[in-house]
Amino acid sequence: MAVTFENKTLVDILNQSRKQFGSKVFMKRFSEDRFIDITFNDFAEQAFAIGHGLLSMRLEKGDKIALLSENRPEWGMSYLAVHVAGGINVPLDAFLKISSWSHIIRDSEAKALIVSKNFLPDFENALADLPDLKFIICMDELAPDSSAVTLKKVAKNGLGYRGKEPELQVSDTASILYTSGTTGQAKGVILTHGNIVGDVAGMLAVMDIMEGDNFLSVLPIHHTFECTCGFLTPLAVGACITYARGLASKLLIEDIKNNKSTIVLGVPLLFEKMYAGITKAISKQSLVKRALFKISFSISNLMMTAANANVGKGIFHGLREKAGLSSLRLLVAGGAPMPPEVSKAFNLLGFSFRQGYGLSECSPVLTINPVERYKDASIGRPIGGVELKIVDPDTRGIGQIVARGPMVMKGYYNNPEATCEVLRDGWLYTGDSGWADEEGFYYITGRVKNVIVTPAGKNVYPEEIEYELNKSPYILESLVLGRPLEGTRGEEIEAIVVPDYEYFDQLAAERGTKLSTEDIEKAIRSDVHRLSSGLAEFKKVKYIQVRQEEFEKTSTKKIKRYLFNRKSEAINRTGKGRVI
Repeated sequence: MAVTFENKTLVDILNQSRKQFGSKVFMKRFSEDRFIDITFNDFAEQAFAIGHGLLSMRLEKGDKIALLSENRPEWGMSYLAVHVAGGINVPLDAFLKISSWSHIIRDSEAKALIVSKNFLPDFENALADLPDLKFIICMDELAPDSSAVTLKKVAKNGLGYRGKEPELQVSDTASILYTSGTTGQAKGVILTHGNIVGDVAGMLAVMDIMEGDNFLSVLPIHHTFECTCGFLTPLAVGACITYARGLASKLLIEDIKNNKSTIVLGVPLLFEKMYAGITKAISKQSLVKRALFKISFSISNLMMTAANANVGKGIFHGLREKAGLSSLRLLVAGGAPMPPEVSKAFNLLGFSFRQGYGLSECSPVLTINPVERYKDASIGRPIGGVELKIVDPDTRGIGQIVARGPMVMKGYYNNPEATCEVLRDGWLYTGDSGWADEEGFYYITGRVKNVIVTPAGKNVYPEEIEYELNKSPYILESLVLGRPLEGTRGEEIEAIVVPDYEYFDQLAAERGTKLSTEDIEKAIRSDVHRLSSGLAEFKKVKYIQVRQEEFEKTSTKKIKRYLFNRKSEAINRTGKGRVI
């Protein structure tokens, strides 16, 4: 029986997968000293038992249930159990704090919370501020005096449930996802069953994902990229999910090797670290081996450029085998812009590396680089069912990207003003600026709201300058802002940079000396000017600030830019940085 998606809810997908793939392994979780298998049948049985248990607690169709835990099978079981009960999921970001979680629970009007033991104490101490929260359900065993109930008990109660399950429609709300955002207060994105299933179907129409694939789950499960692509997509096609033991490189490689993982979804930072690990290992080889690698890499590049032939699969098979990555066939990056040189390097080494693009408001995927043809600097082409266009383009063809398709959200929860700002005539205004080439490949230039306007009226996209600055070995990360000019309209370019102190320590050790603060700032200032010298005059960095601490980031490792737009002038006063 073929996998079908038309007019399907997420509970329909769960039932379909149980029938098609029942005895096959769906999830692998590490317990004590080994990975434990969970079949599609086991998973579905637990999801329905928990869902029926929720119904026995008198939760009604449309009730919201917040969900918070580490990446683990119980998160997915609970997510689908909420739908079995006719409820609406409110996934919580595990990287936030109790004040933010409490705000989301109150704003979403959640009636219950399903949570792991690690996060439970925060909520038990905050119950007085959450009067509408009727139940707290814990995924783990509890102390005798706890006010919560265990998920195991809910599932046990559900086994005896004889009532009817609520009837679901594809237009029913499935999830209210509060965006972590780079631009301020989170908004609740309303996604229907049709939105999410439509996105899964659209991806599978253009992606080579199949039964028998094994996903290594490393991204936070609450995030819509991991939830839709790394959980619901494997469920739909009969693939397996292995939950990584941790994010340390050694553990990731062991988990990939021991479980024969074939697909990894990640944010650019993860793949940048993976590539840095590969290049570091190569740098430790003999001169002859390093020269051989360089020649092989050049041959792979030549063949890719001239004939679009990925000869790296054969040339670098031994390297991938030695690195413990030989089972990987597909790497997919999303959540933030991907440096094209890293994407290209993975493809030249024989991996199939694809960058995609999307946002929570679109469930989330809108584009992906096609398997048979890709462009490393591009976010790819629209997936199945998606229409994209550029509105209000400038003379270079750069304008705002707008999207239409079955995966586009209903709106923001209890926020009609914000909804009207982004949803117009069926099109979602993404807030991202970009352009499209003659072959229909799209490219991101930055966020519309981040654009810096110079005194001459030129538009500068800070992400372009940040990309250049981050090439410096001296700079760990950077943030480019517009610095207002006194007495006139317009802004000049200011860069806040975080030095790579680990690199400077290695440099000092090699030289057998110590590097002062002045030495570090001088090196950074010189390199910033060098790297921006190739840019147009109006894009060159005029002011540089050094920041000792890394920037605050979202769960997908994007800098919370709005914090620094407001604080840029106050950085000196906080002691976190100074102009050099």
